[in-house]
Amino acid sequence: MGTMVKKWKIAPFLNKGTIPEPNWFRIKKSTAFDLALNPETQDYDYISDESPTTEIIKYKPSLTQSLTMYKGEDDYEEIFNHFYNLHTGSDAKTEILLVFFQESQTVGSNTYYKAWKSDCVIAVNNLNSVDSTLSFDIFMNGTVDKGYITITDGSPVYTSGDIPTE
Repeated sequence: MGTMVKKWKIAPFLNKGTIPEPNWFRIKKSTAFDLALNPETQDYDYISDESPTTEIIKYKPSLTQSLTMYKGEDDYEEIFNHFYNLHTGSDAKTEILLVFFQESQTVGSNTYYKAWKSDCVIAVNNLNSVDSTLSFDIFMNGTVDKGYITITDGSPVYTSGDIPTE
């Protein structure tokens, strides 16, 4: 029997720095993690088939979050900034790094973790002061780059491509 993947093993990070010099912070205080792949499909009515065939054209992942509001936490401070300033357009854009810590490989003295990186938009939906929650969606834009991270000085460092074998 396999090992169950626990919720803390899949970690979303957002970039509050720049693309050349990212400053990743982990979303830690969310009580929701619903990663929807949102497949786009198309039906083809091939002449050799009695019924149409559905093909997957592409995916447009999105991540729904419900953040418990803790003043002073990086995730709250950044998302509250989006909420308070009503960010739109380029102000609502950043990068997301999804790290799959359960998918690790150790080569020599280095441990590598599979990860996705993508441009994204943060859409704040609701602030509920009774429940102390701030809900938002992360819409991944463009191509999802598949690669891996290493942890350097406590921060993820992303590299595109396959995990090294030596």
